[in-house]
Amino acid sequence: MKNWSETYRPKSLSEVIEQEDIIEKIENYLDNFPSKKKSVLLNGSSGVGKTTIVHALARDRNNEIFELNASDLRNKSSMIEKLKPVIEQKPLFQKDKIILVDEVDGISATDRGGISELIKLIEDSKYPIICTANDAWNQKLSPLRKKCEVIELKEISPAGVKSILNEILKKEKTTVNPGVINKISMNSN
Repeated sequence: MKNWSETYRPKSLSEVIEQEDIIEKIENYLDNFPSKKKSVLLNGSSGVGKTTIVHALARDRNNEIFELNASDLRNKSSMIEKLKPVIEQKPLFQKDKIILVDEVDGISATDRGGISELIKLIEDSKYPIICTANDAWNQKLSPLRKKCEVIELKEISPAGVKSILNEILKKEKTTVNPGVINKISMNSN
């Protein structure tokens, strides 16, 4: 059985629902890069579409995207080893690139210099860096918030979830009891 959440993940911004103002803010950042704030920090609970929006934006803009998960960037040395080359390298195939540092709140407070090195790399980057976090207001991210425009993503409404589920069922040529769809929509968060 195929994974519907991956199969039907939005590939284009036109497929993303209820995040239009967020998309506009991110596009504004990209259009004006480098601006006063050299990065954006997308904040929101797991599953609201932070990473998906960045990938869809890159695809729609014909930008190369390079994604690193913060769990791979634990400290200063791993930042230098893994992120610095990405910042210094020109895009391979597209005219421009976006660097996505996913789940920056996963950098442990006990890691040595990870956040401060990320900030330094953001300041030095010729390319836009978009960070994501489930909890951007965590104390350890305070220095990063000062360098980033924090953009809060909102959760998709139950009506939005229901709409998406019904669209998927239509594409899959199958049905589910409407009561079950309502229950999933209300409880999905």
